[in-house]
Amino acid sequence: MAEQSSSSSTAAPAVTEKSDAEVEELLDRMLTRLALCDDSRLQNLLSKLLPLSISSLSSPSPSVRNKVIEILGHVNKRVKHQPDIGLPLSELWKLYMETQSTPMVKNFCIVYIEMAFERSNLEEKETMAPILVANISKLPSQHQEIILRITVKVFGDCHSTQISDEAAAKYRVMCGSPDSEIFLEFCLHSVLYQLPSQSGGCPPGLSVSQSNRVRGKDQLKSDVLLIRKLGILNVVEAMELAPEVVYPLYMAACVDGQEAVVKRGEELIKKKASGVNLDDANLISRLFVLFNGSAELERIAPESRVIPGNPALRVRLMSVFCRSITAANSFPSTLQCIFGCIYGSGTTSRLKQMGMEFTVWVFKHARIDQLKLMGPVILNGIVKSLDNYSASESDAIARDTKSFAYQAIGLLAQRMPQLFKDKVDMAVRLFDALKSEAQFLLLIIQDATNSLAVAYKGAPASVLKDLEALLLINSQVEQSEVRFCAVRWATSLFEMQHCPSRFICMLGAADSKLDVRLNFLKWKIPEPPSSTGEQLFPVDQTLPSLERCYPFQPASHFPKRLATHPPHCHGHEGGTKLVITEMALEGLFPGKGQRGAADDCNNLQYPKLGDMLDYIVSRMPSLLDSNEMREAKLLFPSKTYVAMITFLLKCFEADVELYRRGDRLVESWPSVEKMCSLLEHAMAYEGSVELHSNASKALITVGSHFPEMIASRYATKISWLKQLLSHMDIETRESVARLLGIASGALSISALPDLIGELISPVAGSQKLRFETQHGLLCALGYVAADCMKRTHVTSESLLQATVKCLVDVVNCETATIASVAMEALGHIGLRVPLPPLHDSSSGAVLTVLHEKLSKLLSGDDIKSIQKIVISLGHISVNESSSLDLNIILDLISSLCRSKVEDILFASGEALSFLWGGVPVTADVILKTNYTSLSMSSNFLMVDVSASLSRHSSMEPETNEGYRAMVRSAITRKLFDDLLYSSKKEERCAGTVWLLSLTMYCGQHPSIQQLLPDIQEAFTHLLGEQNELTQELASQGLSIVYEFGDASMKKSLVNALVGTLTGSGKRKRAVKLVEDSEVFQEGSIGESASGGKLSTYKELCSLANEMGQPDLIYKFMDLANYQASLNSKRGAAFGFSKIAKQAGDALQPHLRLLIPRLVRYQYDPDKNVQDAMAHIWKSLVADSKRTIDEHLDIIIDDLLAQCGSRLWRSREASCLALADIIQGRKFDQVLSVEYMHNLAEVLVLGEGLKTRGMAN
Repeated sequence: MAEQSSSSSTAAPAVTEKSDAEVEELLDRMLTRLALCDDSRLQNLLSKLLPLSISSLSSPSPSVRNKVIEILGHVNKRVKHQPDIGLPLSELWKLYMETQSTPMVKNFCIVYIEMAFERSNLEEKETMAPILVANISKLPSQHQEIILRITVKVFGDCHSTQISDEAAAKYRVMCGSPDSEIFLEFCLHSVLYQLPSQSGGCPPGLSVSQSNRVRGKDQLKSDVLLIRKLGILNVVEAMELAPEVVYPLYMAACVDGQEAVVKRGEELIKKKASGVNLDDANLISRLFVLFNGSAELERIAPESRVIPGNPALRVRLMSVFCRSITAANSFPSTLQCIFGCIYGSGTTSRLKQMGMEFTVWVFKHARIDQLKLMGPVILNGIVKSLDNYSASESDAIARDTKSFAYQAIGLLAQRMPQLFKDKVDMAVRLFDALKSEAQFLLLIIQDATNSLAVAYKGAPASVLKDLEALLLINSQVEQSEVRFCAVRWATSLFEMQHCPSRFICMLGAADSKLDVRLNFLKWKIPEPPSSTGEQLFPVDQTLPSLERCYPFQPASHFPKRLATHPPHCHGHEGGTKLVITEMALEGLFPGKGQRGAADDCNNLQYPKLGDMLDYIVSRMPSLLDSNEMREAKLLFPSKTYVAMITFLLKCFEADVELYRRGDRLVESWPSVEKMCSLLEHAMAYEGSVELHSNASKALITVGSHFPEMIASRYATKISWLKQLLSHMDIETRESVARLLGIASGALSISALPDLIGELISPVAGSQKLRFETQHGLLCALGYVAADCMKRTHVTSESLLQATVKCLVDVVNCETATIASVAMEALGHIGLRVPLPPLHDSSSGAVLTVLHEKLSKLLSGDDIKSIQKIVISLGHISVNESSSLDLNIILDLISSLCRSKVEDILFASGEALSFLWGGVPVTADVILKTNYTSLSMSSNFLMVDVSASLSRHSSMEPETNEGYRAMVRSAITRKLFDDLLYSSKKEERCAGTVWLLSLTMYCGQHPSIQQLLPDIQEAFTHLLGEQNELTQELASQGLSIVYEFGDASMKKSLVNALVGTLTGSGKRKRAVKLVEDSEVFQEGSIGESASGGKLSTYKELCSLANEMGQPDLIYKFMDLANYQASLNSKRGAAFGFSKIAKQAGDALQPHLRLLIPRLVRYQYDPDKNVQDAMAHIWKSLVADSKRTIDEHLDIIIDDLLAQCGSRLWRSREASCLALADIIQGRKFDQVLSVEYMHNLAEVLVLGEGLKTRGMAN
């Protein structure tokens, strides 16, 4: 072989040096020699002859060329049928690559190189193939095809199963060069190539010229194609190219017709291309060519037009595009791809689905400049596809296609709202789809519909008007999903001041339960007016026609009457209805129930009351009818009415506040008249208890601002109000009774005795009344009589006597419930005038007569009755001047000091506040508003009491100040001498509630101001109580004292609380222990040996004596004192956190003292202590990390010191805190020289304590 190479390398120069005649003579001798050579020696001869002959073609002499042609013809004949005769492959390739070789020489070389490869052994093929493709980019196009086909044949022959490292290294040499690009492109075409079908044509993914380039002149067989593709995959893998370069080739392999190729392609995708960058622009461009084929076909020759890939490849490519942002921004390829999937001639249902999915991806990730180009076109395509969708296409893929189409519309609406806002068509389409589409699509369409709402923000007025009609109709249809979207649009599209949308929310509020929804079906769609029924929403000029909203629907499409039978209910529909209700209420009352939204809600702009009422009346004109309301049926569902009334009250209060600033309340009277008419209709028999309660309370609210108008309006409706006094609902009865009292103020002087007589007569009569009737009459009697007492010039003594006598008799003779109502009525009268003595009683005074009965009632177990009685005693005391009666009231209230019922204690505190004087309410507030009680209307622990009560003016009794001072002295002695420092925890709790009530409700009174130091001391003492209510109320009391106190008191209070938290406070006032004094909470220290309880002082003494260690009682008391100190710290934390918000800079000097202890207390074993200290930490510290960093030295000093404390809980808390603070810090921050020794001691001590098992 070396000889052949040497001879051939010298032959060409030798020939070029000879003349044409000499060359011709040489060729003639070679021809003779060739003719005489036998086959066994022919291969050696050809190794010299063939290169020499072909190189001679460079001669311009025709005779030389003819001689060469004659030689080559003879060679062809000799070797044609003898494939075992080899040809000089390497020599021919060298000749081909010589720079001086002429085109003719190269052409003949390439022919015989191809022939030589077919006759070479595998080793030579494997060696030569990398050499051939190494400079492929420098070859002519026709020669490239031949070389590449030769190389791919070698892949099939040599590398179909594996490739050696040596061969792989040769191929890697061309990585990154132009040769590599040409090589890989041909490999891709070879993998894409498939055997032609019977119909012929070009394989998908290729052009005719590319197909011919791969196939060559010979027709490929299936097995040959298989091994070549496997060889290509192996060689490409061995070249270790970037994933982006080989990804299209692997993708093509994954969808090949041969299973082995598919398997190998899948393997390589996972192994070599899992980290491919799908946002590589070059890669995505190549993939789009595979998917779409050639773009701009009119500019490309037919044979060069690339056909789109087969459906399997396109589906595979779509899964890639749906993960590539670059693919979403590749206009126009993106648009061509989508339309090819949806409308392409060879598309499939799977491709349609993937096309819609890709559309969703494009609408989500495309840049806005790209989206402007594609969005309108794609939207038209989606609409067209939805119109062409057949109901018979019910397979999963078709369903997914439709769901992606609706998703795409929703996304496009969010990103390009301008495409939708000028027309209502898309809104109509989606709402119709919610009614007609299958159940599986409804949630998708819901999302799309809700997204579309944003697009109509700022739409033209005509479009918004059409939307109002559309939403009103769809808010009442059968399908819950449609109603959901209608309400969602109403809440999101329109502002709070938009009346039609709020009306839709009111309708949606009645959508919470199935039975309510079914009853509501009869109010869905407007019906033509008739003599027997009324149209719920009359169609007028302001409401657009349905034909205008649905321009593509025939008139016959719209229903004239609804079926009243229950619809089919889907499994999730009940939950949807609940969401509808919640959303509707959120649309009417944003942020309701959310503390964080309170401030935002205060700034809401409600519609004008008149505008809102006018719209409601336009939908339901019969609201203004003045017939007897109790005989009528409801015009709306009860829940709609409830939401409507609540919202109208918001509008009313906003208007009142606005008009009050300009002193123009009279202007709102027409609107108030309409509202009263609506509220009267709400009192119809069909209404729910909740509705009647809300409506009657709303009338009182209106009356509190317009008392004259309400009084004059309902003075003519006394008989209607008297009917409602026997209502089943207690709140409704009470509100109606209050309304009757207001209305009585407009009656003539002569009519008042008759009205009171009508109320007294049934109560005093012998006939047994229903409870509801008796309750309503007694309530009304109290309010009416109280209002009469206000008009002193018309009130006769006999009328007052008769009223009081009737009520006293009821208290003495009836049960606790009725007696408490009668006492409440007496209290209301007592707010106006002192109760007169009874003429027919020996004792005279009302309270003297009732003392025994009231004592019995207060010792009973009817909590609500006791509350009413106690509060009524407070009301009676307001104008009472008799020292005897005032003492009776105080004794009755004080008898409740051991009650364990919190509500009773709060009511008693309110009564004491009235008895003390200076409460922040007036008689008119109590009698003519929806006022309940001070303790019910103010939340002790959650709100700013002073702010909640500041809107009321105070009520100062017009009685002898000497009597009042005496009563205040008695109350003070009772609290400070008996209750607050009592050995009974119940009495201490009662004293705390009552003292807090006096401080809150009468805090501005001079007498309370004088007692503030004593009150502060008492509350500070009570911080250590085990009872959580006592402790929390004491901390609340301290914050109120701080608010009311002067500068010196505020400073003293801050110092006291700091001392309590740091353990440096002064000793608390000693409390004398008796036998049954509770020292520990039951179960906190276990049981005695006999199984008895260990909680009281007596039980602890008995245990100490039984153990023969009487001095053990002192250890028990020491333990109790320590527990009390922990409780004090916890209680102080609650008070401190509230004071910290007001104290501001006054706390700064104490921070260095507080912060180390607060850090440690947050790791206390007691969860309650942890929570309390975390609460105060948040109040004091704005930036926790920064604060700890700034005070790190003193914190670590404190923790190291407490690690050696005698108290187990201090040691544990310090170690936990130390471990937490050290973690994550640098060595030099926490382990400096001064800390090393102390920390080592702590570690040794901690290990020793652990070893000895010390638990305390």
